[in-house]
Amino acid sequence: MDAILICSLEGNEEEMMFITKIHRIGRILTLLLLIVIPAVSIASSVGTVSCSSLNLRSQANKQSKSLQTLQQGDHVTILSTDGDWYKVNYGKYTGYVMKKYISEGTVSSSSAASAQTAATPTADLLAALKKIGKPTPCTFKSQGSNVKKLQKCLAAYGYYTGNIDGDYGVGTRDAVKKLQKAKKLKQTGDADSATIAAMFEEKSSTGTEMLNWFHGGKDQIARGQTFTVKDCLTGKSFQCKRWAGSNHLDAEPLTKKDTATIKEIYGSWSWNRRAILVKYDGKVYAASMNGMPHGTSTISDNEFAGHFCIHFYGSKTHGTKKVDSNHQKCVATALDYAW
Repeated sequence: MDAILICSLEGNEEEMMFITKIHRIGRILTLLLLIVIPAVSIASSVGTVSCSSLNLRSQANKQSKSLQTLQQGDHVTILSTDGDWYKVNYGKYTGYVMKKYISEGTVSSSSAASAQTAATPTADLLAALKKIGKPTPCTFKSQGSNVKKLQKCLAAYGYYTGNIDGDYGVGTRDAVKKLQKAKKLKQTGDADSATIAAMFEEKSSTGTEMLNWFHGGKDQIARGQTFTVKDCLTGKSFQCKRWAGSNHLDAEPLTKKDTATIKEIYGSWSWNRRAILVKYDGKVYAASMNGMPHGTSTISDNEFAGHFCIHFYGSKTHGTKKVDSNHQKCVATALDYAW
């Protein structure tokens, strides 16, 4: 272009100055377009994994390294096409997935970002959460398939970008805090029943809380304090006193009447676990109990020869010093009950 200008302007200085100005204006406009165009919201393609599991690979071939395993319902951002493969973005990863396992849709990039981080999820996000399924309450340092489910839900919101590994570490805890902040909940980092209900846009139907025994829970009801227990299945309630307990709470029925109520609930003394609610200081906690008098007794006139055990989330038995799965199942069941 510069060569053309020089040839055309020979012998006419005024014309040369005019066209030189036009040339400079053209360059300025070109620079402005280069600056403005990237800021425009561009339509991007969002894909959904349609098979049960799918490898996100480092290259567009089956022999390359697997960066992450995606599950059915997971969302990816499609960046480009490479033969039978899509180059996609998933959380912190950029890699390749096979086209035939991705169902494609189109949304604006700005809409996708706002949908992921909005405090109120869109219909598409709620549909994605429904496919993943609702996790049960869990807390920092938990592990397993339920934590994976929680991580997928947090990733769908855009708050979690780490590995879907079932390890409730710092990254998962921070993501839960972000969700709690957006939902105007107390930022504990624990995925309690209220947090999960808010994640799925459900109102807390019970008001029942999960008490994490080894993360402040064991001190919630002090020794010697009186509280009320309600059996979830029968609805019968009775009063107790905390005697002791380190791995779980050791309790005694307060009076003969309370002992009689426990006997009515069980029919006969039993080690069977039952889902219960524990009410203390205006709060209701999900818990589990057995109905067998054993060990030390400090109340002489309640006709209960010993004490019984109450377990909360994460508590352990005194004998094995391990979490009892049957007690924990009852704790999870109790979360669905209201006082």
